[in-house]
Order: sequence, then C-alpha cells, then structure tokens
Amino acid sequence: MEDIEDWFRRGDPDASLGLLAAQRKSSAEVIGYCGLIANVHGQDGEPELAYEFLRRVWGQGFATEASWAVLAWAKESGYRRVWATVRDWNTASRRVMTKLGFVETGRVEPDGAHGNSLFYARDL
Repeated sequence: MEDIEDWFRRGDPDASLGLLAAQRKSSAEVIGYCGLIANVHGQDGEPELAYEFLRRVWGQGFATEASWAVLAWAKESGYRRVWATVRDWNTASRRVMTKLGFVETGRVEPDGAHGNSLFYARDL
C-alpha cells in the first residue's frame, strides 16, 4: 500500500490515470482498488488495467464489475487499447481477462520468485 500512497502523493499529470477504491454498494465498505496505471510494457499512451481485492471477496465478480467500469472510462478518455499483466498461476485473474475481452499476447516475462507475467491487450 505504501507504493500506491507514494504514487498518489507524487501525482500524475494525466487525470485519466489512477486507482480508485472499490466499495460494496450495500455498505460502502472498501474491498479493493481498480484503475488505470501508466504502462511500461506496451506502447506509449496505452495504459494498464490494475486491480486488487481483499481475499475474502474473491470469486464474487467484483474485479470483473470494477474493470468494466474502468474500461468504459478508458474508452471515454480516448484510449484505443489497454494492457494488463497477470501472473501465470493466477487463474482467477486470467478468467477475468477472458470475460473482459482481453487477449493473451504471447509475451511472457519470466520471474522465478513471483511467477511469470503473462501480457494481455484489449482494443477499445
């Protein structure tokens, strides 16, 4: 969380980038975050979708729902493509990517410590 807080404090000149708190509609309880971050893996001007949710709410569709809203915002902001990276062992997030219409690019970034990163892209 410190990295995220530092990122917010530094600020980003592009107002379409940023992470938003995800809340339950029924209670306003914060259960995670979702948003667009600067993409260091793809083309300039193509952001990366990022999300993370509390373990106790996994499997309830929150990542998919929040990501749809962020993708709509990305399209309204004029982006043509959005990227995402997912660890190869994270089958739940890989399913989310499929539901959202992302396509695996075939690019893999090896990481023996945390698991290989798979690259996904989605045209808007």
